[in-house]
Amino acid sequence: MIPKPTIPVPSKKILVVEDNDVIREGLAQHLQIDNYLVVQASNGNEALRVLEKFKPDLILSDINMPGKDGIELYAEVRKNPRLITVPFLFLTADNSPQSRRLGRELGVEDYLTKPINHQDLLSTINARLLRAAEVEVAHIGQAYLETVAVLVNAIEGRDPYTRGHVDRVTRYAVWMAEELRWPEEQIRMMEFGARLHDIGKIIIPDQVLNKQGKLTQEEWALMQQHPVAGEKILSGISHLQAVRPYVLYHHEHWDGTGYPEGLKQREIPIEARILAIIDVYDALSTERPYHPARPHDEVMQYIELQAGKYFDPDLVVVFQGVMKKRCTQGEKK
Repeated sequence: MIPKPTIPVPSKKILVVEDNDVIREGLAQHLQIDNYLVVQASNGNEALRVLEKFKPDLILSDINMPGKDGIELYAEVRKNPRLITVPFLFLTADNSPQSRRLGRELGVEDYLTKPINHQDLLSTINARLLRAAEVEVAHIGQAYLETVAVLVNAIEGRDPYTRGHVDRVTRYAVWMAEELRWPEEQIRMMEFGARLHDIGKIIIPDQVLNKQGKLTQEEWALMQQHPVAGEKILSGISHLQAVRPYVLYHHEHWDGTGYPEGLKQREIPIEARILAIIDVYDALSTERPYHPARPHDEVMQYIELQAGKYFDPDLVVVFQGVMKKRCTQGEKK
């Protein structure tokens, strides 16, 4: 049987700092067997030289070493903004309460007492790396939210109808993603995509964006540029690349009559097909400068009539079910 292809997992990098050659090389050998990439240093000064060019995922250091000891090394590492989040574990033969208290006061994450038990070593390292990964994910999530907030504020300040529209579209989009049982990360991208779907309207002049009457041909042509403009804004933000299909394609139609590229049916990314339904639903069911709000049932009937023309017919069925369930539960408002 041909084995299934797997995704290569990059090895975590560990800096081992220990003046005893036998202990240091023994630790390195054990860690390498378990697929860690190990760099060695015999004292604190050598470790600092290594750290100038190499950022490990974890530092494992003896306390008592000639020259710069482990406590001094730890203090230097924590002064460096590039290394401040790297987990730091102490190796020590001194397990006295005084030694541990000193380390805790400095903020040391954990101790391993010599002689080192191999299983304890791996368990402790894995636990610290897992915690570091959780913290990193939390920081990335916060960075995403801050970026999205800045971008959304850029358009909300110009269009009095945008804030409520964005909030509702986001809520409905998340409901759809949950109903389709998307993974958590995809649901988060759906939330960001919904919030940013109209970011390209920042290029539209106020007199066009908030016009009371029907747009002229030239004004409509300008309005149709906002998906491309929005996608260009996001193209330079590395952690929002997954959001670009929401922004670029949410005005494409199932029958190919939409814009900007005239995609049809499943050529249109599913994220955009979902937003297309939700965007129109909210636009019709709320008051705008150019029309009054229509009743929910009337809008849902319109959505159903346009299934197979403007909208993915399968997703329309899902949307109908979601809105019926959520509205019955009193969640729509």
